[in-house]
Amino acid sequence: EAAIEEIVAEEGQHLLGWREVPIRPDAIGTLARESMPDIRQIFVLRGAGSQDAAAFERKLYVIRKRAERAISREEHPEFYCSSFSCRTVVYKGLLLANQIKRFYPDLADPSLESALALVHQRYSTNTWPTWDLAQPFRYLAHNGEINTVRGNINWMLARRHSMEHGWQHETR
Repeated sequence: EAAIEEIVAEEGQHLLGWREVPIRPDAIGTLARESMPDIRQIFVLRGAGSQDAAAFERKLYVIRKRAERAISREEHPEFYCSSFSCRTVVYKGLLLANQIKRFYPDLADPSLESALALVHQRYSTNTWPTWDLAQPFRYLAHNGEINTVRGNINWMLARRHSMEHGWQHETR
């Protein structure tokens, strides 16, 4: 926290405070509960040089990137910044879709309003699930995974007939 607070100040922004995010560990499985990190939110007030929301969002991006570089994953493997935005609030975790609302009471609070809510449940076949691999959706949505070469080949082969006419036409 001290490292992040220092970077916030160096970037000309103002720390408002930290918040322990309310959680209900009994809503999730044993593996997730045993490996669960501390979940905190930071609140930053827009400082000089960030006249509008877009400039402030860029400044928060710089702060996040600097923090990720400054806080060594080797020394602090539990550190992961899932979001640092004035536009989006991210709740992430090693959860199944039906556990989210119960695990994060904030999301069941009637005073919470959002124009859009997006949920992604990760189905990993090649890695063991961990909290830091849970999808953060830092911008809007991108699953961050690249399909296998075989999957891409099969996708193209399945559609080759619909593309064949246009392809032949272009090569003439």
